[in-house]
Amino acid sequence: MIYENEKKNRAPTASPHQQFVSKLADQLNAEIVLGTVQNAKEACNWIGYTYLYIRMLRNPLLYGLSPEVLKEDITLGQRRADLIHSAATILDRNNLIKYDRKSGYFQVSDLGRIELCWLFSLSEEFKYVTVRQDEKMELAKLLDHVPIPIQGSLEEPSAKINVLLQAYISQQKLEGLSLVSDMVFITQSAGRLMRALFEIVLKRGWAQLAEKALNLSKMVTKRMWNVQTPLRQFNGIPNEILMKLEKKDFAWERYYDLSAAELGELIRYSKMGPWILEPFWVTVEDNDGEYIIHNEYFMLKKQYIDEDHTLNFTLPIYEPLPAQYFIRVASDKWLGSQTVLPVPFRHLILPENYPPPTELLNLQPLLVTALLNPAYENLYKDFKHFNTVQTQVFTVLYNSDDNVLVAAPTGSGKAICAEFAILRNRQKSSDSVMRAVYIAPITALAKERFRDWEEKFGRHLGMQRKYVQQVSLFIVDELHLIGPVLEVTVSQMRYIASQVENKMRLVALSTSLANAKDLGEWIGATSHGLFDFPPGVRPVPLEIHIQGVDISNFDARMQAMTKPTCTAIVQHAKNGKPVLVFVPSRKYVRLTAVDLMTYSRMDGDQNSAFLLRSHENFEEYLSGISEEMLRATLRHGVGYLHEGLNSSDQDAVSELFKGGFIQVCVMSSSFCWGVPLTAHLVVVMRTHYYDGQENAHTDYPIADLLRMIGHANRPLLDNSGKCVILCHAPRKEYYKKFLYEAFPVESHLHHFLHDNFNAEVVAGVIENKQDAVDYLTWTFMYRRLTQNPNYYNLQGVNQRHLSDHLSELVENTLSDLEASKCIIIENDMDLSPSNHGMITSYYFISYTTIEWFGSSLTPKTKMKSLQEILASASEYVQLPIRPGEEEVVWRLINHQRFSFENPRCTDPHVKVNAHLQAHFSRQSVGGNLALDQREVLLSASRLLQAMADVISSNGWLSLALLAMEASQMVTQGMWECDSMLLQLPHFTKDVAKKC
Repeated sequence: MIYENEKKNRAPTASPHQQFVSKLADQLNAEIVLGTVQNAKEACNWIGYTYLYIRMLRNPLLYGLSPEVLKEDITLGQRRADLIHSAATILDRNNLIKYDRKSGYFQVSDLGRIELCWLFSLSEEFKYVTVRQDEKMELAKLLDHVPIPIQGSLEEPSAKINVLLQAYISQQKLEGLSLVSDMVFITQSAGRLMRALFEIVLKRGWAQLAEKALNLSKMVTKRMWNVQTPLRQFNGIPNEILMKLEKKDFAWERYYDLSAAELGELIRYSKMGPWILEPFWVTVEDNDGEYIIHNEYFMLKKQYIDEDHTLNFTLPIYEPLPAQYFIRVASDKWLGSQTVLPVPFRHLILPENYPPPTELLNLQPLLVTALLNPAYENLYKDFKHFNTVQTQVFTVLYNSDDNVLVAAPTGSGKAICAEFAILRNRQKSSDSVMRAVYIAPITALAKERFRDWEEKFGRHLGMQRKYVQQVSLFIVDELHLIGPVLEVTVSQMRYIASQVENKMRLVALSTSLANAKDLGEWIGATSHGLFDFPPGVRPVPLEIHIQGVDISNFDARMQAMTKPTCTAIVQHAKNGKPVLVFVPSRKYVRLTAVDLMTYSRMDGDQNSAFLLRSHENFEEYLSGISEEMLRATLRHGVGYLHEGLNSSDQDAVSELFKGGFIQVCVMSSSFCWGVPLTAHLVVVMRTHYYDGQENAHTDYPIADLLRMIGHANRPLLDNSGKCVILCHAPRKEYYKKFLYEAFPVESHLHHFLHDNFNAEVVAGVIENKQDAVDYLTWTFMYRRLTQNPNYYNLQGVNQRHLSDHLSELVENTLSDLEASKCIIIENDMDLSPSNHGMITSYYFISYTTIEWFGSSLTPKTKMKSLQEILASASEYVQLPIRPGEEEVVWRLINHQRFSFENPRCTDPHVKVNAHLQAHFSRQSVGGNLALDQREVLLSASRLLQAMADVISSNGWLSLALLAMEASQMVTQGMWECDSMLLQLPHFTKDVAKKC
């Protein structure tokens, strides 16, 4: 009877309302942080997979619902929506998320990513910990042995938690089983909660507290106090030796001066060797060491442990200048691994304040008929009037011959501004040939402009060398990307313009700049010809959303950005408006396209949300596409473009996107230049890319990011454009500043003077040291020296400082050229080119390469050594080593004719050698390696020709023939010992063997 009564009174096993529902806010926060839930609708679907939902359907009375509710709402949609709304409101009220009640979308905050909001001992996780009567005596004993005093009475659970945590770190043994059980429970969460505490104070910028929190987190992990020797972190060292070391007066900093063997001898443990430190926190603190200005997570990889690493970050500096900043580097895992570097500002000279931008006047848009030429007006028949930027610059460009600089945001129609100057130049021209030159810093951009103007103006832009001095119009595009080659070219044209009788007009185009005045004065533009519009001046207004993702791991961060990207498309590109998605590399292009294709089918619809037209209309395009994965994604309305696609596939995807067949196109970041695709929405997934030279992830250049944003521009179709930037959370403020404000540009010529000086000496432009100084006065660098002296390592801004700096720069550069045997200095003044210098200039190679060739080649050099010398040329230093390529390069090395001595797969020169031998063996490589091999071979031909000239000048006949033979091997893709028949088309090794 008792059993029967208990059975009758027993409640069914249900998901207890007071348990799951009370924790619903925490569970929802976790899902939002992971990215699996982005809005209230998805949250309702998520609840539909819980046991709570099943039990509400089976027993609604237990959960406060009337039985009739299932008749009106069979899926309990309203009840689920109420639960989600209540939980989201709680999270929003506690600043864990931002809840847009109108749209239902969630946005995670920094605190939402962190599980700890209060001090460790007051954590909610320990609310069921109690102090038992039989524990008080042992706790009192422990209280006398913990290093940090405990505040409060041992009757309080928080005091017990604090004591047990310290006892755990001190590795003390407990007697009572209940205390042992509680210690296990507490320490299971200790590391996680301490790490959360560290991240909270780090994000709030509290420098001293962040250091203490990080140390405490490491103490919990290592179970040792920071006053003990850091050698306790390594297993295998006897405890008696560690105790002796702690008693010695031997500063921990002095351990860094010991070798691995000396350290092993000191601790009497000879097996001690080099230890690998992986993650580090790099923080920049203010002068008082109280506030964190910048923090960065840096991972030191095993294969690069012996190499130098460069970290670049941008910091705000305010007036009055602080005395110094402090850079603190602390290991994330090891105690005692920390250093602090002061950065003094005593001699810092800040750049001069920049002038205000050009005000956009409220002018009536200019009609196309203002060109006063029916033929010219016919070029712009697609629209009736020019935009506001074009209207304001029209008079100066079309009705005068002044030099002009137009600095305006991407998408402002600057190309048409250049066309005004071309049409003006054509009107003045007495014959049918237009003496105009267009240059751009990026090849893809020049090709795009050529295709556009070839169609618009006809085939009249061809130019021969004899016309260089007859050029009457010189157009420079994207001047903000100024590099040494572009700077020297413009400087030379300015110099030529001052020497010839015929006036040459310079027209430069750029994005919005802070120091446009300096650039304008450099190209000879007057105040009437200088237009520097602010970044917000766009014919199509742009709405930018910057969203931070606080995940340190690169791959995990990219994966976490996929769902927000899909959400952004649904939110901002309704009614099938086109979307461009930029990702860092070719690898992520395909992964992102596949993920978006998957998300487009998640609602269960048979037709993909991104497919805008039926299959029959574009099946003919798909049949001509060679890549199978691309065909699959296109059938779901998602296309992609990257460097590995052949030209026909790229053209097909572009046509489908422009024709409105597909809504989404995913592109690698390098395609922001030279690809004439525009969209209503642009999503930038991740603002970092992998820099193979630095072996680290690096921020996109601001110019590249502005170019990506500029693709959200459809003047005749949209009233506004949208852009969503998904970046690492610590970089949000950086992008907010430089995307909404004009940025300055500086010269880089002082880093590349050697090859430019050598070329000018060979050309006869520079004949002595004074000519070299005069040559620099025509450059943009010369104008910026006194404006931003510290950037150029200038110690002052008066004329004497400037003169001394230029003289020193010229002397050092010419001395290096003389040491490399590129030039000859006579009487300590006059300059003349040597044979090596003429070879360097003719083949456009680095002076360090010719020096390497001259010192390494000998009459006894064989083919193996010749290839090693070629692969070690300076031109190959920039060849990237991508993550995960080491294994592929190692396989290439192991299957080549010539062996490698102690090869390092992370060395670009080893990779070049492997590529050359793979090419000679006709061993196919795919993916990014194929692109790398193409770059290697393009440089190899001219390097071998230069090498042959160096050898010939020494009179080494046999070696010269060997170098020529190597050049033929590069051209034919075969070894010198292979059958000569392989040089014929369609002949393979098997066919040649049969012959």
